[in-house]
Order: sequence, then structure tokens, then C-alpha cells
Amino acid sequence: MIIDCHHHLGEEQDYAEKLAAECKRLKIDKVCLMGIPDYYGRSTNSQIKEAIKKYPDLLIGFAFADLRTIIPDEINRFKEEGFRGLKFINPPANYDTEKFDRIYQRAEELGMVTLFHLGIVARDELKGPYRISSDYMKPIYLDTIARIFPSLTIIGAHLGNPWYEEATMSARWNPNLYFDLSGSTLKKKTPEFLGGLLWWTPQTRYRDPEGRYAWEKILFGSDVPYNEIGEVMTDYQKVLDKLKINREIQDKIFGGTMAEILKLG
Repeated sequence: MIIDCHHHLGEEQDYAEKLAAECKRLKIDKVCLMGIPDYYGRSTNSQIKEAIKKYPDLLIGFAFADLRTIIPDEINRFKEEGFRGLKFINPPANYDTEKFDRIYQRAEELGMVTLFHLGIVARDELKGPYRISSDYMKPIYLDTIARIFPSLTIIGAHLGNPWYEEATMSARWNPNLYFDLSGSTLKKKTPEFLGGLLWWTPQTRYRDPEGRYAWEKILFGSDVPYNEIGEVMTDYQKVLDKLKINREIQDKIFGGTMAEILKLG
């Protein structure tokens, strides 16, 4: 099974149809669609629900949860509407700020998977000044959340770019914390660089508390338009082959682990 754990709807009216066709060509079984704030004008929660109605066997919804305004009861509503997870981006304070705990607690109680944008956030073409702090979205904050809510599955996007060491060490220590390699990392960082970050094995002196290989904490996520997904898959494959990651772990990266997280058959 191949699962794209991080994707967004594009602006085209027929984007879902184009995505479905490309997934069929690439033999991708499931795509997790992430909601983003309404002001982007695409991949809103309502648009994701409409896309899932058309392609229920392919698409899995992650609702955008706005940490500026959301209350726990909204998490219940997302669950009732069929969303399997939550997407967080552009918080008004550090992700691990205590006032957000009630949101993460409700997600944990409901079995909602969470995906957090991490690191530098894209610059939007907005009119006039606006305040968004990339510093609020550091991977070390997920370490805090993962420890407080050990049954909450957490996915960090972009391996925390540019805070890679925070991301990988947090992944090593927390069984419920995973990362994808979407974004510029696979284009600009070498396999050797990534291998130096994801170094531990069940045999190393310093290792995962559950005895997993470092690369078992990595998930396939594209976060690109549908026509670039194949290129991202190739980028993943080149790194894994260069580092001689075995086929069993590669299968987990491309979908096996995400299938377990989502409790797919």
C-alpha cells in the first residue's frame, strides 16, 4: 500500500479528478488531504469534504484546526463529519503552549491523527504587513506534546526544515512522533546528510526506546501539486537506495506505517 500522508487540493475546479487519475497511474492507494486556512482559497475543510464524497476510497481528510480560535467541541464536529485527522499551521504562540493542551487532549481522546507544519512557512502574497512567526513552529515543541499526550499520533512536516536536528532527536525519543520529508529538503540535502541525522538502529548504543530503525519514523508525503507527486516519490527512492535502506523499511515509509496509524486493513 502506498499512502501520501501530506497533500493539499489545488485551485483548479477539477483538481480532485486530476489527482485521482495521477494516483491511479502512480499506484497510490490513499491520499491524506490537509485543510488550510480559508484565506488561501483552496483546500478548505468544506472543499476537502466535497472531494472525499467523489473519491471516498482514495481520499482521507485532515481538517484545518485554527489554534487562534478552535475549541474542543469543534474537534468532535470534525470527527462526526468524517475527518480522520487535524492539520495545524500558523499558531498564535508556540505549538506547545499550555492553552492548546485541551485541543490536543480532545484529539487524543477521539483518535485523531495530527499533522503539524514545521519550520519556515511560505511567504504569502498578501496586501500589507502581516504577522506569522516561523519560530512558533519548531519541531522541539512536538517533543513536548508527544510526552504529554503519549497516545496522540503526531506527524511533523518537512523534517522541521531548517531545524533538522531537533526533529530527528525528537523522533528518536518519542514513539508517537513521525516526520515527512516534503518540501525542499529532498532537493537540496544529500542522502549522506539525511543518513547522518537518521542514524540509529536497534543495535546502536543510543537508539529508539522501542528498538526501531531511524527510518521507520519517516513517512512519505508529497505536499506538491498532483503532477509533481511522481517526482517526489523518485526523490524519496533515490535517497533510500543510496543509503541502502532495506525493502521492508522502504515499504513502511511509502505506506505501511501510515496504514497502521490510520488503522487501515
